[in-house]
Amino acid sequence: MTTISRNPGFKWFLRHTTIAAACGIAVGALAMAAPAMAEETTPTNVPGIEDVTAPPAGFDAVHASDAALAAYALPPRPDAARNPVAYGKWKRAMSAMTKRVYGELTMTNRTHGVAANQGSHRNAGIGNTTLTSSNWSGFVNLNSTASYNNSSSIYYVYGDFVVPQVTNPTCSGTDYGSTWVGIDGWGSGDVLQGGVGYAVSCGNSPSYNAWVEWYPYNESGISLAVAPGDDVFVEVFSTSSTVGYVFVENLNAGTYQEYKMAPPSGTKLVGNSAEWIVESPGINGSLATLADYTYDFFVSDFAFNFAGTTFQPGSSTTYPTELVRSGTVYSVPVLEDANAFYMYYE
Repeated sequence: MTTISRNPGFKWFLRHTTIAAACGIAVGALAMAAPAMAEETTPTNVPGIEDVTAPPAGFDAVHASDAALAAYALPPRPDAARNPVAYGKWKRAMSAMTKRVYGELTMTNRTHGVAANQGSHRNAGIGNTTLTSSNWSGFVNLNSTASYNNSSSIYYVYGDFVVPQVTNPTCSGTDYGSTWVGIDGWGSGDVLQGGVGYAVSCGNSPSYNAWVEWYPYNESGISLAVAPGDDVFVEVFSTSSTVGYVFVENLNAGTYQEYKMAPPSGTKLVGNSAEWIVESPGINGSLATLADYTYDFFVSDFAFNFAGTTFQPGSSTTYPTELVRSGTVYSVPVLEDANAFYMYYE
């Protein structure tokens, strides 16, 4: 069964490009409204998730038009002139694609929910604000938008991270963790996201799985193979408050998967936050013990709103976030420079 979906943002795009042409403005310098989409999708075995049909053999994503990228729901292209580093990261991910992976999804008992027990503190001697949460650590970009719109809402976010080698330091039960990229979740009730999860119990080898999710749905495991040391690229974007896309690629193998996502009934995307996170996930409704992941490295991570503004870890509205539970700090982010950070397990 094949369904056809069209991007509701096209009228916005057409209106603004028409105005631009009348004013002599280059379309590429405008806000990043998504061009027309007419991608083919196939329902998966999980409600609310559709498989996006892969482009034909020989498709050149790097040099394809914006409309051609949209036709296959491939990640939007950053403006090379305005942000060459962001464009370079996107180009690397698009150039690395060699094999589209297919397979059934696996519904799990895990959730990657909104930031719980949110707090903040000022770093003495530094003066910047650090956020705290009992389930998130990483970097969180925040804006004041209250509903999805075509200006300040986050349009897309991507991250490139290395899958960590995890252990179980307490040797009691099973420890869990997830590394992911997403939109919403700090000050909103949903999260559109994708990433890699890991679990480890005493005396056993850890397990790893790639996954997608539009919380408050549970995680859906996907068939993309990942292992410690793999370089994984994840991009999350939307075309309306109820239509999202998650692209996950193993850059080492050149394998990738892409899904069109619908939220649970009554849930809508806001676009008020973008994040790059290591999380202690929920297991059957309770927060798990975080696995010892030692270090988790991220490089060249960007978010864009519909006005074309760029955000990344280190931006003035992007805050380091520590995972703190019952007064104990478990996971801390460290910004190395404008284009790299890492998280470490305390």
